[in-house]
Amino acid sequence: MKQLITLSLLLFSVGLFGQTTIDFETYGQDWHWTVFANGPSQDSTDYAVVTNPSATGINTSSGVGKYIVRSDGDPWSGFFTDDIVDFKLTADNSMPTVMVYKDVISNFNLKLEFTEGGNHDVNVPNTVVNQWEKLTFDYSADIGKTVYRLTLIPDFPSTRTGGSTNYFDNIEFIHNNVPVELTSFTAKVAPGVVKLEWKTATEVNNRGFEVERSVDKVLFSTITFVDGKGTTTSANSYAYQDKNIAEGKTYYYRLKQIDYDGTYEYSDVIEAKNNVPEVFSLKQNYPNPFNPSTSIKFGLPVDSRVTLQVYNMIGQVVATLADGNYSAGTHNVNFDASGLTSGMYIYNIKTLGIDGKTMNATRKMLMMK
Repeated sequence: MKQLITLSLLLFSVGLFGQTTIDFETYGQDWHWTVFANGPSQDSTDYAVVTNPSATGINTSSGVGKYIVRSDGDPWSGFFTDDIVDFKLTADNSMPTVMVYKDVISNFNLKLEFTEGGNHDVNVPNTVVNQWEKLTFDYSADIGKTVYRLTLIPDFPSTRTGGSTNYFDNIEFIHNNVPVELTSFTAKVAPGVVKLEWKTATEVNNRGFEVERSVDKVLFSTITFVDGKGTTTSANSYAYQDKNIAEGKTYYYRLKQIDYDGTYEYSDVIEAKNNVPEVFSLKQNYPNPFNPSTSIKFGLPVDSRVTLQVYNMIGQVVATLADGNYSAGTHNVNFDASGLTSGMYIYNIKTLGIDGKTMNATRKMLMMK
């Protein structure tokens, strides 16, 4: 039968929802911890408050917690307390941190149990040995639940690390919130697309970004959602291409950054002008030479009646690519010559704009099978 050992420890606590920082040197409140599953040989020395083995770097505290893993214990052995004052997880306290100092690389398990039922284990490995390191545990998926029990399992590998010594300190449920720091948000107009790019320096609880667009800078609608990176202190880059645009219009964009708890913030509004051509134009087809199809582009400064035809070298019409009304802007049409013979062809455009101006232009192209 597994033994349970109950210990009374003096730890520091601050009111409000519960403990802001749990450390192991400031006296203020009795805490009762229960050690479990550390094997038949476990005793009251498995857990103790001791002198910091290395009061340097990120942790210069004098006192810290210590837990020795016994080789005859279970992989889930550790200790829990119900003395933690019940509190609800929010965006401000759902990313607890723990300082650890271990002589092995293995998972440190922090388990929260909820009054609504159930629990959530989060395992985070240390990355260095015999050096203080701060680990962050993500409970953003449990926002809204109420915590009543805290359990620590300092060494939780798939294979038991018998005899490991684990120090820990400064368990924090409220820490300085680093907001989503947006460092840039830009829009670049290219043919048929607006390219949006933005960068962040840091993110906390960032579920993602709704990209919103407007044509009057007043009414905005969501055109896509881009996932965020959760919580990170690394710089990140994001991009989205808006291909549902029309020439001659100005578009306005903003980002709605949404946290996991539903709170949100808006970015500044940026502008993208998709200008129309200033004059009528007929571009050289591409590719040229071609086999068997090519693209022909023309520009209209105003709405126009357009006729675009392809002729062979003896003046016969072999294809009509456009014959109707077109809006101002740049247009592409495709010419498929798979039923024609190799050789030189001529394409001609005639336009009549709503302003009464006309264009009549011709270019040559070569089809080579």
